[in-house]
Amino acid sequence: MSVASTYAEALYEGALDQQAVPAVSTDLDALVQAVGGTPELWNALTNPEIDGAKRKAAAAAVLVDAHPIVGNFVQVLIDRGRIEALEEIVAAYRHRVHLAEGRLSVTVTSAIPLDDGLRDALTTRLRNETGLEVEMIERVDPEIVGGLVIDAGGTVLDASVRRGLSDLRRDLVAAPIDAATG
Repeated sequence: MSVASTYAEALYEGALDQQAVPAVSTDLDALVQAVGGTPELWNALTNPEIDGAKRKAAAAAVLVDAHPIVGNFVQVLIDRGRIEALEEIVAAYRHRVHLAEGRLSVTVTSAIPLDDGLRDALTTRLRNETGLEVEMIERVDPEIVGGLVIDAGGTVLDASVRRGLSDLRRDLVAAPIDAATG
């Protein structure tokens, strides 16, 4: 289990105990939006040159209307030097909530937009494999050259051409050269 998944699971269990899963989800999404849209805020939370108490005060000011679990959670992340992983932890929390609701959020990255046939085939296959309702988020990234990268809650299947080329390059560099033939 990744660090993000561990923190997300602890947060989910705490929110569940207080019957606050929807409120925590909403507040986490708002926090990620706030730090994503305000580089100064992100710097105030993550800069190790800023005193921890000041970083925690900045977080508390931003989270004044948030559910107490969210405020406490961010304080713990700052204390433990994990605040930089906030977005990854929130994504893992969303994944955990979706699983509890019988849904699976999957991000599919392709070099070109998916056609309807491939989209439907992927959704059907994932639904049949997991037994969960699939919510697909599509990303286009020409850098992967071709193929697909499928991310289901941190489990990544990279079947991209870029990955294949990278693996081939690594194998070629590591291959021994026979001096007798070469």
